[in-house]
Amino acid sequence: NIDPKVKGGRTLKRDNYNGVLNPGNTGDVIQYAGCPGPNERQNMKSTFQYFGLRNGEIGGLEFVTLMDVPKNTQLLHWYGSDWWADRGMKRCDVGTKRYPAALR
Repeated sequence: NIDPKVKGGRTLKRDNYNGVLNPGNTGDVIQYAGCPGPNERQNMKSTFQYFGLRNGEIGGLEFVTLMDVPKNTQLLHWYGSDWWADRGMKRCDVGTKRYPAALR
């Protein structure tokens, strides 16, 4: 699944799950992106383009914005239909007056 001719070993398969990607302590903004609540919509999504070796020390997943994102707007991407229930939590809107989220 890795193309050795491409710097960074970009994967050739678009559906190549790259294992666990933990953005914590990397400074990557994705670690702060929320999941849209019932009245909100995502403004970014994964392209399912993975980089690096599966469960390697360095890896990545490409995200793109779906619309213009004004300054101070929440970055939101869909976590999956079971994410909240699996954690015993109720899904709620995440936008605030100071940091709004795109509405449906």
